[in-house]
Amino acid sequence: MRISVRRTGGFAGLSTGWAVEVGADELERDWQDAIEACPWEETADRQDQPDRYLYDIRAGERRVTLTEQQVTGPWLSLVDMTRRAAAQQSG
Repeated sequence: MRISVRRTGGFAGLSTGWAVEVGADELERDWQDAIEACPWEETADRQDQPDRYLYDIRAGERRVTLTEQQVTGPWLSLVDMTRRAAAQQSG
């Protein structure tokens, strides 16, 4: 499964992202609980704000776009896991 996070916007309007490819064993062992903890179907309408980030988060077929204020709790955990894992895979 591919898990990815793309962060866009902010003051400078920059875009950055992190992605990992996760095998079935690793998915079940390390990622499944974090993915399932996120309320994919319950995201509130977002209200974009100037100079704030937007996060496009994907896990397999699931996808959501959140404002930086919405990236809390399980979302923040998933973003942080993805960022750390991408850094480990790339170097």
